[in-house]
Amino acid sequence: MSSDLAIRVRGVGKAFPSFEHPYQQMLHMVWPKSRPAGEFQALSGVSLDIRRGEAVGIIGRNGSGKSTLLQLISGILTPTAGTVEVQGRIAALLELGAGFNPEFTGRENILLNGSLLGLSQGEIQARMGDILAFAEIGDYVDQQVKTYSSGMFVRLAFAVAVHTDPDILIVDESLAVGDIYFQRKCHKRIEELRQNGCTLLFVTHAADLLLQLCDRGVVLDHGRLVYDGEARNAVGEYLRRVFGDNSAPAESAPGPAAAPSGAAAAEVVDAGETALAEFVARGAVDCFHQRAGYNRDETRIGVGGAATCDFLILGPQGQGPVLSGRERFSIHARYEIREPNDRLVFGMRVATVDGTVVYAANTFSTTGTLMVRREPGVVVANFDLRCGLTPGQYFVTLGVSKFDDQGHEIFALDRRVDAVIITVIGDKSACQGVADLEAVIGVADAASGEPLEVR
Repeated sequence: MSSDLAIRVRGVGKAFPSFEHPYQQMLHMVWPKSRPAGEFQALSGVSLDIRRGEAVGIIGRNGSGKSTLLQLISGILTPTAGTVEVQGRIAALLELGAGFNPEFTGRENILLNGSLLGLSQGEIQARMGDILAFAEIGDYVDQQVKTYSSGMFVRLAFAVAVHTDPDILIVDESLAVGDIYFQRKCHKRIEELRQNGCTLLFVTHAADLLLQLCDRGVVLDHGRLVYDGEARNAVGEYLRRVFGDNSAPAESAPGPAAAPSGAAAAEVVDAGETALAEFVARGAVDCFHQRAGYNRDETRIGVGGAATCDFLILGPQGQGPVLSGRERFSIHARYEIREPNDRLVFGMRVATVDGTVVYAANTFSTTGTLMVRREPGVVVANFDLRCGLTPGQYFVTLGVSKFDDQGHEIFALDRRVDAVIITVIGDKSACQGVADLEAVIGVADAASGEPLEVR
């Protein structure tokens, strides 16, 4: 194993026995050589090299084998096939409170967990003040851990892990717990560890978090490694597999987050124009479910007479549901008008994961005009937008409606609610909340009016 490698995985597979009846499982525990009813293959033929100081994010659907891979690398599980080699001290946050005894106090668990991570009692005591300051659980440190909230639990577990001077830090979704202040504190500490040469292996379902923390992305699907490369492309491949099986593969996904310029920008524009022309040419064919970003759990409502057939998202990086904050992009929607209609309204809405509407607009609210009459046929609505959202994932609703005969009330002909998921990437430290209002903040001396010096 090369000295510049922290982790080397070669042809690793992991199978778990499955049983049809409980007594078979008990028999297998007593007599391991007894044959199980079958096997579940969690991982198959995974090979991976991770260099020292790299930050690698592992992403994939539930059941894709992410946590199993981390447990193999951490030494908790042994592979059924292949080899795993690791160089350096590992600190692993694989499960909330793993390695903690609920009957012990927080302080006792710090000593216990630190020992498990390879520190002497003297080294743990020397770090005790820093650990307690980071965890910020106050006097609870001398109470039994079983009385802790989940947030207190993960604060203490994370504090211990990141103060053991690990060569490799492995995190499995643990950063999703805690308030935004603590999450930011964790990210800052991870950056400090990375600057000191620590290798980060990070599992998450949050695409924006992977892009923020990691340089490289690995996608697992049904126990197999299907993509290993640049983080943004990895997110594109993950979204393609989750939301749209027939969209472009990772190799043609958008490149780095920086906007292209010159010849590269011209290529993106040409590709966008080609994609839009192909989009329009599909006519009344319903391709909604084929697009990356399609939400299979959408809600569809309406009285009929029209159908929302397809959507296309175009931005400076190309097409797809991954957007960069503060950049312009467009959403194109194609509709089939199935019977003569008048007073039509075409609209869209953006909402957070918890359903809070952050933006909504339609052709009437933005222009004050209505389509007087439309015979059956296909129409395309183009929504030209600027991404003023903070990093995260959002749901987009698209649809066509109409006013009643009196022109007072609007009702849906076909509305696809939360049918599209977009992922916004950017620097979370720049602002908090949902909307990015792009504040420019100046501070001046009250007496002289002179701006304060900025360092």
